Amino acid sequence: MSNNHSERGHAEFSPSSLKYVAGCAGYHGREGTSAAAEKGTRIHEALEIADTSNLESEEEISIFQQIVEEEEEFLKNWGDQTADFREVQLDVELEGTATWGTCDRLTIFGDKTGVLADYKTGISAIDPPEKNWQAQAYTVGAFQGYPKLEEIVFVFYVPVRNETLFHTFARADVPALVAKLDDAIRKGEAIRPKWDSGAPDLADLTPNVNCRFCRHEDACPALGGLVVSVAKKINTELPDVDIDSTEDPEVVEQLWVIAKMVSNWADALKKRAVDMAKNGTEFPSLRLKSMGATKRIQDNMGLVEIAQTFGIDKDEMLDLANIPLGKLSKAVGDQFPKGDQKRISKEFVDACLEADIVTISETRYTLS
Repeated sequence: MSNNHSERGHAEFSPSSLKYVAGCAGYHGREGTSAAAEKGTRIHEALEIADTSNLESEEEISIFQQIVEEEEEFLKNWGDQTADFREVQLDVELEGTATWGTCDRLTIFGDKTGVLADYKTGISAIDPPEKNWQAQAYTVGAFQGYPKLEEIVFVFYVPVRNETLFHTFARADVPALVAKLDDAIRKGEAIRPKWDSGAPDLADLTPNVNCRFCRHEDACPALGGLVVSVAKKINTELPDVDIDSTEDPEVVEQLWVIAKMVSNWADALKKRAVDMAKNGTEFPSLRLKSMGATKRIQDNMGLVEIAQTFGIDKDEMLDLANIPLGKLSKAVGDQFPKGDQKRISKEFVDACLEADIVTISETRYTLS
């Protein structure tokens, strides 16, 4: 198996996605990658070959070292190893379907005990193995692939959170786990393809906190129902609304009012959540992220002088500047008596248009 983890394939309903599919059968994860995912890939590749040369920061090396140390200490609980596998592919055979995935390490002690490990390099909270869909799928695959094993200890190493989460599964647990996994995947296999021809039925979709990771978030009809439910909690006197009747002007008007109400509520809630995070509150998966600060020019003439000392003349600055026409036209008008101000402001804008130095965008509209 290739050491380049980014080139490895994934099952349609992979073990790592089953939590989301179980939450909503229409869930389909977004494509693409992120800085955090790429960092995790580098650390996993380093752990596979015990080589940190491709890690890109002290933080990545620290996470690598912490996993190595924690795993070494954890495995001391079982004595001498009889077999050890890195990046082991596990096929998971279910009742009417199947899946597969690659677990980070399987260490076998004697004939009957296996320790199955998965490395988590991010900050997000991880469900413990006894409640974790990924852990349960890998465990079933390991029991099926290694028929002599009677117990499997599944462990998550989560160094950024200083956590080692583990649970012991017995072979007797397999039938119940198979039924659970099979049910979730078969529902996904029945519902997800409906996106190809439009959208699944509302009854097939279950909005939840993981919708933000789904590629169909913007088009999901169930989220409309969720918005209406939220609005009715804010204002219990709101009438029932059929969100499927979006060609009916009366229904669309009701939905417009609801959308505005929920939008205002959402803005207030997001501000509250940010304030809580800034004050030290830790959320299960949300992380405080700086968007940078806005810089405003207080002294235009001072700015021109400083720019000139760095080799930018006034003409170049004017080419770079985005001067607010509304403010400038008002300033022009303000030089004249009140009865003439609007007319002079308009004449100024018209002169700019005639000189072809101003363009007008399409008119924007809203409802009130």
